[in-house]
Amino acid sequence: MKLQLLQQAIEQKKPISFEYNKPGKVHGKRYGNTHAIYTITRKDTSKSIKVHIVQTSGATDSDKDFPEFRTFDIIDISNICILHEEPSFIIDKRYNLAWTGYADVIAKV
Repeated sequence: MKLQLLQQAIEQKKPISFEYNKPGKVHGKRYGNTHAIYTITRKDTSKSIKVHIVQTSGATDSDKDFPEFRTFDIIDISNICILHEEPSFIIDKRYNLAWTGYADVIAKV
């Protein structure tokens, strides 16, 4: 279900709200624009699904100003809500469609 919601947000270019529950990270609601979902293969050959989101507001453990391009582990994301009433987002200028990390991409803008 998480993956489907994130894919839908990418297709519609709609912002989302979500919670990030990774141990050691600040918990709380975050807001942002999903740009890509992709799989990485670790050195031990296990796989992990990552999400590139331009976080626009909400909880953070970073001192950087928003918007900030961030990587999240999909397994630690919960309570995703597509913000249909918000305008479609503009693709962030830092987004690199040709990045080699997207070799095993699931969805991208």
